[in-house]
Amino acid sequence: MEKNHQHSHGCAQCSCNNPVLEILKEELFSPENVAKLKFGLGKTKKEPPQTLMISGGIIRPMIGGLTDTVEAIGIANGKVVQTGKKKQVSAFMTEYFPGFESRELPDKHTLLPGLIEPHVHIVPTAMMTEWIDVSPFEGQYLRSPYNLTSVGEIINGSLPENPNYVILGRGLDPSLMPFTHDHLKKELQSIDNTILDNINSDLPMMLLSASMHTLYLNTKALKLVFDKNKDVRDKYITLDHYINKTKGTLEQSPEMTPAMKVVAPQIVEMAVDIDQYLTELFQLANSRGATFMYDAGLNTGFETLLKLYTDINPELVRIGGARLCADQADVDKLPRYKQHTDYKPVYYGHVKVVSDGSNQGLTGYQSDYYQCDPPENRGIFNYPQTGVPPNTMPPNYNTLIKAVVNKDWPLMIHANGDQAVTFAVTAYQSALAQYRGAEMRNRIEHCSLLTPAQISDMLQMGVSPSFLIGHTGYWGHAFSEVIFGKKVNMLDLCGSALAAGMRITLHSDNEVSPLGPLRMMEQSITRIMEEDPKKLEVLNKSECLTPEQALVAVTYDAAWQCYADNWVGSLDVDYFADFVILKQDPLSLTTASEQFMNMRNIQVLETWLGGVQVYDGYAE
Repeated sequence: MEKNHQHSHGCAQCSCNNPVLEILKEELFSPENVAKLKFGLGKTKKEPPQTLMISGGIIRPMIGGLTDTVEAIGIANGKVVQTGKKKQVSAFMTEYFPGFESRELPDKHTLLPGLIEPHVHIVPTAMMTEWIDVSPFEGQYLRSPYNLTSVGEIINGSLPENPNYVILGRGLDPSLMPFTHDHLKKELQSIDNTILDNINSDLPMMLLSASMHTLYLNTKALKLVFDKNKDVRDKYITLDHYINKTKGTLEQSPEMTPAMKVVAPQIVEMAVDIDQYLTELFQLANSRGATFMYDAGLNTGFETLLKLYTDINPELVRIGGARLCADQADVDKLPRYKQHTDYKPVYYGHVKVVSDGSNQGLTGYQSDYYQCDPPENRGIFNYPQTGVPPNTMPPNYNTLIKAVVNKDWPLMIHANGDQAVTFAVTAYQSALAQYRGAEMRNRIEHCSLLTPAQISDMLQMGVSPSFLIGHTGYWGHAFSEVIFGKKVNMLDLCGSALAAGMRITLHSDNEVSPLGPLRMMEQSITRIMEEDPKKLEVLNKSECLTPEQALVAVTYDAAWQCYADNWVGSLDVDYFADFVILKQDPLSLTTASEQFMNMRNIQVLETWLGGVQVYDGYAE
């Protein structure tokens, strides 16, 4: 498994700050390499918005965050112009938009606002499209079986055609492989160079972990890195020392950088078709009902690519995001924040600070040790201070949060472990105590392990959580059986947060877990741990949401949290005509047996953006 390690300030954890692209940003985003990227080659003409009235079926515009239905909705010039009784909407359209098209939905077909992914990583996901997918996911399901044998079959069935290429894989997740036993104790599967040699010892191989902060190398890749990096040779002297010391597990930027430098030209070549890969990603989002994606870690390079894309291509999703700041130097460059009143592609709504790692990667920062190996591992915190004892908040972290707030920027703080959440809550309290600016929609991302007292503190400060709800469905069994034990009952306290009066959202952190707002709704409603679906065990039933609450979390409240609530999240008058038509109303599934493994599969028939149909699912 991924070992506990001493980390330097600003190192990157989880998908929230992909260290691979951080390491390679100078190469990947240099002017000459950006010029190589293909944009607009498959350009299609931008279609004009349609003028139409839709009635029948079930129409839930989510106005004011309510799930009430209306009989009809009128659309013109890319926006909603009227909702209500069919007779009234028809009269309005006839008077102001004569010649409109009228559509009647069949029974049970359901029209909702476009669903929202409030925390994703767009460019990293697209740029790694050509890496071999060794993740535990097939679509929105866990692969079965998912083990070293199945991973080996995937790798050896997808070897690169270019003989000079290194095997590059993404998404390797030991925490979702079968548990091993050590001294009668369950442990997570370990990965080292000898294990990877058993998969393929002929070609150099580098596999990126699902949490994106560990790179696993086979022996041939270790030799390649050693031979091509003087710094590695100076540090380890001999190849055998390098192999024995690292065992093919390279953690964080200092260890990963030499390996990434070796494959930098290959990564650039594999990302040449970025335009196509972004289109495929957005089309996948459309096929799952999403019309808005909020990138939780934008930097200058990512922003450049996304703006190049949106300037040339027809719009498939709306894009906003958070500006990643790792240290005080980044904060010093920030302009004073001004909230956007009109939508522009790739707008900024927050500053993003990544404080710790991933719980399933054993790097989320905890108040006590993880239950599993390595021993005496609390995870990591990205803002260490020499001489500060464990569980004491580093002063430089507190100072950084205050500096962001003092520039009027709303924050989204990545915090997974319970101690990282405590630090985030404490830092917000300190920063907001003297703040007298405009009300901000500050967030804690993942916010995985919570207490009732912290919920109360967050509510008082106006800080809201966004839950990586796949933690319950996909990883709940591993957390319960191996990683946390009883502490798992602190995980994703969705029900408690809503009961206290908070607004919450659900996210995928794609590609840490698959895109899919309907799947996220299902996991928040059932909280069934999917790694052992025969048992249908529920992780802390008291935290289950109702279908209505879950729908609000992926529409109305998600738009609010992303500063997009003047444009999307509901189908109120003058809002964008961004909507989805489903074959079945997700609120019609009322029992766990109806919802489990079914809500995620409700067929998306149509997805519309600004009055233009961007997805047709009738043939699926």
